[in-house]
Order: sequence, then C-alpha cells, then structure tokens
Amino acid sequence: MNDPPGAGKSMLAQRLPSILPPLSPRELLEVSMIQSVAGLLADGALSNRRPFRAPHHSASMAALVGGGLNARLWLDNKV
Repeated sequence: MNDPPGAGKSMLAQRLPSILPPLSPRELLEVSMIQSVAGLLADGALSNRRPFRAPHHSASMAALVGGGLNARLWLDNKV
C-alpha cells in the first residue's frame, strides 16, 4: 500500500482482521499459543481474535522483528 497520506491505508489495515473469515481451528490454536507465551491469555481461554499490531512508521526492521533478551518485556508494554 503506497498511497498519499490520508488515503485510508491505516484505516483499512485496522479493519482487515474483522473483514477476514473466522479463525480456523489450527489458526485459533496457533494464535492462542503465541498469546499464551506472551502472557496475554486469562484463565487458559483460547483467543478467537485475529492479531493486529500498528507499529510506528519510523520503526526499524529490528524493532519490527523483535527478539533478544527483552522480547517479552516489549510485548507486555505494547499490548
């Protein structure tokens, strides 16, 4: 998506998870496992929401990929 500012790119990206079909059982398990490792699930419940992140436009590739010693700390602070 490479349009001028104000064309609706961010709005479309934010709405995409709700436009997509429901998660398949395999996707549901995969999303829930990742959120569980990050400590984002309460009471062991599965998450049926598609993940969405909105990184800042100036985020570096290293910031987008993440990792390192403080990976979990970053997730806890950003969600």
